[in-house]
Amino acid sequence: MKRVILNGVLAATITAGGSAMSGGAAIADGYDDTGAVYISGMANYTFLQRERISNNGANYQLGLGYNFARNFAGELDVSPNAFKIDGSGASEKLNAVSLDVLYKFLPMTSVIRPYALLGGGRMTDEVGGHGPNNTQFLAEAGGGALIGLGDQTGATRLQFRTEAKYRREFISNAEFIPHNPGDVIVSMGLNLMFGAPTPPPVAAAPPPPPPPPPPPPPPPPPPPPPPPLDSDGDGVPDSIDQCPNTPKGDRVDAVGCTIKDEIKLDRVHFTTDSAELLPDSVETLNYGIATLKRYPQMVIEVRGHTDSTGSKPHNQALSQRRAESVMQYLREHGVTNSMTAKGYGQELPIASNATREGRQANRRVSLRIVGGP
Repeated sequence: MKRVILNGVLAATITAGGSAMSGGAAIADGYDDTGAVYISGMANYTFLQRERISNNGANYQLGLGYNFARNFAGELDVSPNAFKIDGSGASEKLNAVSLDVLYKFLPMTSVIRPYALLGGGRMTDEVGGHGPNNTQFLAEAGGGALIGLGDQTGATRLQFRTEAKYRREFISNAEFIPHNPGDVIVSMGLNLMFGAPTPPPVAAAPPPPPPPPPPPPPPPPPPPPPPPLDSDGDGVPDSIDQCPNTPKGDRVDAVGCTIKDEIKLDRVHFTTDSAELLPDSVETLNYGIATLKRYPQMVIEVRGHTDSTGSKPHNQALSQRRAESVMQYLREHGVTNSMTAKGYGQELPIASNATREGRQANRRVSLRIVGGP
């Protein structure tokens, strides 16, 4: 029975709140009752747990509240209650002091503001006036509604209040008192609130922004860099020219030195008995690439040579593969000259194969100029 009553009151509260919201009952949504204080007085009717020895009855509740945040209030309640015990002239006194937190669902100026509450406190449970004063903790939860009476935007506001809550008393091993009894309390009364609400702020129109400053004139273009100095006029800047006094009209390589019949690649090295180029050959090959790109009309024969170590047929085949490997590297790095590759094996030594230094000099690759301007 108690649960039916509690659920019915809560359902009515939520329905009233929803009707107020959907029906346009809110007068304004910009007011805030934070900081307002109120006093509350309500008449209660308590449905006691049926295992208690006392009967349901009417009583009252006094409260003092403070709105500590938008839509939130803290409330201290005192309810001194006495309930008659069946078959005797004695009564059971349930004196409760609780601190509840209320959350109000609609704007402050709504005609109806449903709320939920949750709290706890202390209860003194005295049976018959002669037993011990059993003081234990209590917890309670419920909901209700505040119905505005008159203007709700002034400094003093009056509201009709209705509420239902479930209160649990945490007590055990007490004579004539059931284990942790729970009661339902329905209430109605008045709230009187003091404190001017904060009206919605009126935002001033921002001043128009100042006009943007005119863009600065573009900077003048930087002067062109001076051409690199080339004292001998061979097309190679002095900063990299290794032959600064080349005669006029001579054909020169990438470092400004005269080319005659052959572009020598003195430091091109391979893996032993292989055509695989070693990394230390890159600098020399890049020199050859730069030189050939200066004269794309020259016709080149890429020549491969070996020392006399090994048989002639083996050296002939090895020098051919090495010449082709260098030609492929040049092509892959942008050389467009007409080129062929030819291996000469050990036939054209430039030093004696009797010494280590001579054999090293004979293992070489060169770019022979065979045509073109």
